[in-house]
Amino acid sequence: MGHVRGGWSGHVGLVITGRSRQQLHALGLACIEAICPHTFGTRPCDEQRAEALDSPHISLTRAFYVQEYQIAGFMSELEASIRGMGALTVGFGALRTFANERRDREFVAVEVAAGRDSVQAVLERVDHVMERFGKPRFFADARFHASIVRLDTQDASPRSVQRAAGILGAQMDEEILRLPAARIDTLEFYVRQ
Repeated sequence: MGHVRGGWSGHVGLVITGRSRQQLHALGLACIEAICPHTFGTRPCDEQRAEALDSPHISLTRAFYVQEYQIAGFMSELEASIRGMGALTVGFGALRTFANERRDREFVAVEVAAGRDSVQAVLERVDHVMERFGKPRFFADARFHASIVRLDTQDASPRSVQRAAGILGAQMDEEILRLPAARIDTLEFYVRQ
């Protein structure tokens, strides 16, 4: 996403905290060790190429621009839209890969397997706020997930990431299913210039 003069980049997601956050970060580190030799021919990858994400979240928007004067109003409407909703509990299933819209970055993620309806209910409220501010809705065929690894794939074949994740997925899916359900009680609006 290129810079828009006077604009701030925004993103809304459900934050995963506590023990679940630590376990997903550890899983991300294990993924890097397994994926990098197949993708880049190095072990371990340097931080430019791969990073285990230490703040996993479940995205509810695409990246979007918001003008500075809109930030407070957007936050206020977002807060009002979820007022009265309780905490969510989600369980994770299989390991998957997702590419960003420019296809220069891939993410290794764990898919939400349990609690999907609760996440969908929050998404519908967030989408309503996005529409009111003229921003794009989330993907119609949303595949809720928590990214645990970010890979810069400008110098790697996307197929190599998918192939490596497939190899890893067979090893990790059982471990992912053993993760305890994550309790989520925070919706966060990330904004940066």
